[in-house]
Amino acid sequence: MRKRDSLFLIVCIAVLIALVFLVPEYGWKIQAFLRSNFGSATPQENSAADLMAQNEALKAQLAELQSVAAQLPAAPSDYLRAIVYSRYPMNFKNEILVNAGSGSGVQAGKAVVFKGIFIGTVEKTFSDSALVQTVFDSGFKMPVRVGQKGYDALFMGGASPRAVSVKKDAALAPGDIVYTAASGFPYGMPVAVVVSTSTSPDNLFEEATLGFAYDVNAVQSVLIAR
Repeated sequence: MRKRDSLFLIVCIAVLIALVFLVPEYGWKIQAFLRSNFGSATPQENSAADLMAQNEALKAQLAELQSVAAQLPAAPSDYLRAIVYSRYPMNFKNEILVNAGSGSGVQAGKAVVFKGIFIGTVEKTFSDSALVQTVFDSGFKMPVRVGQKGYDALFMGGASPRAVSVKKDAALAPGDIVYTAASGFPYGMPVAVVVSTSTSPDNLFEEATLGFAYDVNAVQSVLIAR
């Protein structure tokens, strides 16, 4: 009788093993049955797992806040704050994507600002995000003024932006501030600084190469005009 029982047990085990390997779905069911009856986690273990998951989520939120904390000035009432999405490994300077869109009131054509400096305009909006055309886009153009005397100029975007079409007798000098003077944008907002000056190829105007006080690829938070 004992031999018969042992043989029956061996056959049952063999059948179970075969099911586990040959029919995986039965294997999962058997594992679930065993866990539910013999190896289920205790309430304490479940609670610990939940706490670990919550802790990881909080760490992720903290990392996000710490990474942009230095770039989060108090937003004026006429501006919306937005976080810039990572562009790694494609660190293009001509555009950035932010996490605020039409659902938050963002509108195309509005000025985008970083630490008080004009860096571009909203080009396209989506429900929860917006595409920003920066001043480093070759298609970006905007009337500006330069220096304390406010010489009129045309800002030409690109990899190396310039201020062009300045009257030839303008006394531009390195260090002069280029600021916004276009309709629809806040007036007098700094854009760049004059690095050097030259005469235009046609010898009719003065123009300037420009420098910037920020690295657009390092920008993580911006303000968008309402």
